[in-house]
Amino acid sequence: MSRASSRVRYAILGIIALFVVVSVTARIWWVNVSLPRIPLEYYNEGEWVALEGAFQSDSSEQTQGYSLMVEDAEVMTYDEYLKRHGGGPQEPSSFGDARCVVDVSVRIKNDGGEEGGIYVFQMVLVPERANEYLICDVMGSNALWPQVQEGASSGVRVRPGTEFLTHIPYVFNGGEEVYGREVEDRTFTLLVSRMPVRKMIVVTAEG
Repeated sequence: MSRASSRVRYAILGIIALFVVVSVTARIWWVNVSLPRIPLEYYNEGEWVALEGAFQSDSSEQTQGYSLMVEDAEVMTYDEYLKRHGGGPQEPSSFGDARCVVDVSVRIKNDGGEEGGIYVFQMVLVPERANEYLICDVMGSNALWPQVQEGASSGVRVRPGTEFLTHIPYVFNGGEEVYGREVEDRTFTLLVSRMPVRKMIVVTAEG
């Protein structure tokens, strides 16, 4: 094969490779601009957030008529949370003095009907650094939420025409070792709904 033929061959291969790269890049760009984007809504403490049907997992949650508001938040120890909201403990727990709990005061009201509710268990609390998250402490034998909220489940229902103030304990996602882990963050975002609108409340914790 002559040198001229080799140059032509390499030129053709180069053009083909360039065409492939451009095609793939164009496809990625088209997918990115064509995918539906979830609207983001941010709220502040003390501001009512109307769910308007927005949900965590699916529309069967029926959040129409429900609204919630974060009144305040405070970082505290396991024992402090129980003493303030659960009437105990009589003896100090074995979890020490780590300020491991973010107590988020949430007021929930229902201007709708008997059906539906809010899946508070799935409302995660995300620190400003956004590389991990805290969950409602509802799982495990020592979980705080069932100890202060009798019959606690993943959802909260409020009678129509009324409102309800609750104190949701947030801890880092993990096992019982989280009760020994200090919460050093003070600015968070509470993820109230995921679809079809992502509603979030900016929370500043004291303590």
